[in-house]
Amino acid sequence: MHEIAGTVMFALLIVHNTFNRRWYARAAKTRRNLRLSVDIVIIFFLTATMIVLLTTSLMISRSLFDFLPFGGGSSTRQIHGLAAYWALLVVSIHVGMRWSKIMGVTSRLFGFVERSAVRTAILQMTALAIAGYGINSFFVLGLWSRLKAEITMDFWDFSQAPFEFFVRLGSIIGLFACATHYTMTVLNIWSKSRSWRAS
Repeated sequence: MHEIAGTVMFALLIVHNTFNRRWYARAAKTRRNLRLSVDIVIIFFLTATMIVLLTTSLMISRSLFDFLPFGGGSSTRQIHGLAAYWALLVVSIHVGMRWSKIMGVTSRLFGFVERSAVRTAILQMTALAIAGYGINSFFVLGLWSRLKAEITMDFWDFSQAPFEFFVRLGSIIGLFACATHYTMTVLNIWSKSRSWRAS
């Protein structure tokens, strides 16, 4: 199931990049600004983690790609796990960089054309609650240790509540996406303020 899920995710990654292939052409021609520069750096790190994930997953595969002529041991599995946790973090930041567009598409999808102060307040409180749970989940899952590739025996007991594990992962994604979105909002305001003062 792990290998099937991973293969499906890489297929979705190919579809995602194919669908957004015009962004790369625009990024090469567009004048650099703060958001675009950060975006390019994030995509660079995201590409690096995905390449490591793909390479190590093929090396340690024991089901779908066991016919390949190379293999990997425990060190390869450790690198695969490290890349997976960093990919989680970088993908979260990548989502946060595009949160305004995601919310725009979602609003049009559900027919929310006009602005609503009440709806905005509810969504912001929901985001705050998810971020708060994400902070708790970050420490419960020991993500900091895993991002530093520290050897730990503190693993999640999937015989108890696997659903909670994925909810906690989702809240961590929400935490970093939310933090990225609002950080970039503040930085954009600061950058525009500097440009206005200079002019």
